[in-house]
Amino acid sequence: MGALPVATETGTAVPGTRRRRTPVQRPDGARSLRLVAVSFGVTVVVTRLYLVLTGYPQIGGSVYHLAHALWGGLLLLVGGLLALLWGNRWVHPLTAVCVGVGSGLFVDEVGKFITQANDYFTPLAAPIIYVVFLAVLGLATLARRTHLDHPRTRAYAAAERLTDVADGPLTPAARDALLADLTALAADQTRPDLAALARAVRPLVAAAPVEPPGHRTRALRAALVRAEAVLLPRWAHRLLLIAGAALLGLFSLVGLVVLVVLWAGGPGSTLVLDDRVVPPGSRPAMLVVASAGEAVVGVLLLLAAVGLVLGRDRWGTTVSRAALVIALAGVNVALGYLDAELVVSAVVVEFALLLLVERYRARFVTAPRPG
Repeated sequence: MGALPVATETGTAVPGTRRRRTPVQRPDGARSLRLVAVSFGVTVVVTRLYLVLTGYPQIGGSVYHLAHALWGGLLLLVGGLLALLWGNRWVHPLTAVCVGVGSGLFVDEVGKFITQANDYFTPLAAPIIYVVFLAVLGLATLARRTHLDHPRTRAYAAAERLTDVADGPLTPAARDALLADLTALAADQTRPDLAALARAVRPLVAAAPVEPPGHRTRALRAALVRAEAVLLPRWAHRLLLIAGAALLGLFSLVGLVVLVVLWAGGPGSTLVLDDRVVPPGSRPAMLVVASAGEAVVGVLLLLAAVGLVLGRDRWGTTVSRAALVIALAGVNVALGYLDAELVVSAVVVEFALLLLVERYRARFVTAPRPG
């Protein structure tokens, strides 16, 4: 005969079961990681820009130097304490911002930590900063693609969203998400205990008070959409993409010129880059990689501009998006080793153009046609 459940004072113990300790992703985990990545990137860009414009000031007088890595560490500590102390939903985005800004301030000074001379401007600093940014962004992308349909995952999500009930009326979106988790959990027979719990809780959530829809938010969103339609119609948006892709493509083709000069050699082929002289006939690995990458990106962006001119929107935006992803995810790592200030400007321009491309695709390429 099989083993029977053993009744205890606190419930029924089921033989063969054990507590699971594998990590469970939060329902808003991907959004929080994206917020960390954005806060990190913006912090590094703003910090570098501020230091350049102010002449690299030092706080602390002639004896002490309060580096911004200290403020970054303080924000990391604050973010950790917030996450450990409070369970409100608004703590999650606040923690993400503290972690992103704190990490940006700390990692921005990585050059001082990896060199004996405490060299903030060491060429290896910018690639390390950029790789950290890409790693966080990559984790956010992977988290977004994770399927959150396992019973344990839904149970965790439902338990977290139930805290909204304690704070007062639910928003329509929060109520719909919570009911969806409970409905799916109740229908899943792989965990009868969780299914029974979901069936017991669902009527309480269905009867919970719901706040009226945010009319101001919807009105603001509608006003922004109307303003976009007026200020940036399709022809203007396409023209902006064509100009951006063409100009950035031509600028990127400078990499092809550098590559040709490096391979040609000769007495007139001396290059000066960020106060460093590249002697004739030498081919530094990072410069070769950056030049080749910039050449590929430039050719792709020019092809995308031609496609947009010819009205091939889907092809043109796809090629331009591929070129910008290659630049942002790969070429800029090598470029940062050569010129930290240049890569900051390149990232801002390329990311802005990528946002324009994605918005154009959402409005005119992949959007469902009316009727």
